[in-house]
Amino acid sequence: MTHPGPHNVQLVDATGAKEPIGLRIIEVPEDVNRTMLRDATPGFIAYVPSGSIKRGEMLAKTGDSGRTVPCATCHGEGLKGIGDIFPPLAGRSSAATARQLYDFKSGARDGRYAALMKPIVAHLTDQDIVDLTAYIVSLQP
Repeated sequence: MTHPGPHNVQLVDATGAKEPIGLRIIEVPEDVNRTMLRDATPGFIAYVPSGSIKRGEMLAKTGDSGRTVPCATCHGEGLKGIGDIFPPLAGRSSAATARQLYDFKSGARDGRYAALMKPIVAHLTDQDIVDLTAYIVSLQP
């Protein structure tokens, strides 16, 4: 289990209690003390639903028979980005990655290149977004 800590950082519950992860990704700091000091260098650990990385990999690499577009088409080999238009995705924060996908789909994200992503995410389910996010954040930047 986790609970919100200072500055809205999720912290692992000290009691060791457990709960099903469900359709969520839980991101906790690797080093809580350094994170609380606003040190940007320690990373985060993402806990993802069982099987989500494998399902996300299939979706990211194949597009699932036209339901979406393989991510590397625009974001390059290893999802490390191409130029200024297609940013790197690999190894980014799970919270930020999922939020971007949801925001593109809902229309909340409407920046300069958002029109390119809207048709890509239009048919994704919440499960797809969790799976894609789990795969993307598992990659090395």
